[in-house]
Amino acid sequence: MYKKNGQLYYSPSDLASFMESPFASWMDRFSIEHADEAPNKDPVDELKSALAQKGYAQEEVQKSAFLQQEKTLLSIKGASADDKYLNTLNAMAKGIDVIVQARLQLDQFAGYADFLVKVVHSHGDQPSLLGNWHYEVWDSKLANTVKPSFVVQLCSYSEMLGSMQGVLPEFITIVLGSGNKERLRIRDYYYYYKSLKSSFTDKQIGFNADLRPDPADSVSWGDWSGYAKQILLDKDHLFQVAGITKGQIKRLNKAGIQTMQQLIEASVEDVLGFQPEIIKRLISQAKIQRSSERRDTPLFEILSPPRGEISGLALLPPLSPLDVFFDIEGYPLDKGGLEYLWGSTYFDEAGNRQFIDFWAHDQEQEKQCFQDFIAWVYKRWQNDPSMHIYHYANYEIAACQKLMNRYGVCEYEVDQLLRNNVFVDLYKVVKGGLLLGEPRYSIKNVERLYREKRSTEVVSGGESIVVYEQWRELHRIGE
Repeated sequence: MYKKNGQLYYSPSDLASFMESPFASWMDRFSIEHADEAPNKDPVDELKSALAQKGYAQEEVQKSAFLQQEKTLLSIKGASADDKYLNTLNAMAKGIDVIVQARLQLDQFAGYADFLVKVVHSHGDQPSLLGNWHYEVWDSKLANTVKPSFVVQLCSYSEMLGSMQGVLPEFITIVLGSGNKERLRIRDYYYYYKSLKSSFTDKQIGFNADLRPDPADSVSWGDWSGYAKQILLDKDHLFQVAGITKGQIKRLNKAGIQTMQQLIEASVEDVLGFQPEIIKRLISQAKIQRSSERRDTPLFEILSPPRGEISGLALLPPLSPLDVFFDIEGYPLDKGGLEYLWGSTYFDEAGNRQFIDFWAHDQEQEKQCFQDFIAWVYKRWQNDPSMHIYHYANYEIAACQKLMNRYGVCEYEVDQLLRNNVFVDLYKVVKGGLLLGEPRYSIKNVERLYREKRSTEVVSGGESIVVYEQWRELHRIGE
């Protein structure tokens, strides 16, 4: 989104942003209209930069694939956007097989499509302005599955392309990070796209700088995450309560409860439509978070499971000297994803903590890494059937199941470990067993109970991806 000579112009990405985050879309417009009043955007995200570089590399791979198919290929260049638009029209008129970074525009919308791919008409096809051919939009994405925002973007490109060639293409194609190509029929999504576009343009026409959307109503916050968090903090927003849902917030708002403090002061009788145990949990969660503010170590309470129910700390099995504490680091920028580091701690016979790691830098090594890890833990379990593998949340189990299916190995061993409940998800234990004075129950929040603030350079999963990507480039992995 930008303004030129008093006229606003939009891109397909602006539509995708509006769909996912009315707040981010409003902030983008506000920063244009009131640049002096707008807050700062988030700092440059190294992970986003790494993703962008990977995206360019993937486009180059697809270009090479087109050339191997002996297609004529032209990359659009020009001194200005208008030049690039005219050069795109000329390339289309000449019937170039594949046009790279084509400039498309219609009214206030414009953008650059990764690829326009020529489609020769069959007998009876609707003619285009070009002759017996027209073009379809192809786009390259690092994700392994199609997201709604991708489809919206490509529908927007296709509408612009249709105005330029006189016929709306029938299909769009998304080249995924896995290498798979998803070819979708535009008409299946076009009416939703047009409705979304109409809502977006209506919002822009009627833009009101005094009516900022509630950040809590958006799925994401785009480049304005820091500002959004500060808004929620300043408003004492219910969104800050760990585990609360948007539906619960709306019901609390209807009951006149707008802030955390109002929730703290509420009673079960103040809120209709909630099961008593749910509203009690929300009130207790808000209270302990408020009491933990400005403390170095958050407060916590042990929760007893309901009578006759096994949950929380009751899920913990007895200690075994062969227990394993397990974590995986994944690298989503590799084709199909790569589980590159399998790390486990355990205690040796002398009771000293030890660490074992299994590394993989390509799919062949990933297969071997998976086999080695499963063989190691399976042997420990055979030696002591009371042994367990502790992990936090479902990622580790999902990764084992994914690799078991991908490589067709270790099916029996993984099945036995799962059937016998050898894996223990500590997230379920903590979430059901503790009331914690933190806004989330992630491992980074929970560990504030028992360790000092992390002093290492890498403190998050996103940062680990960036550092590992830098290591791969240094060692020329994947070239």
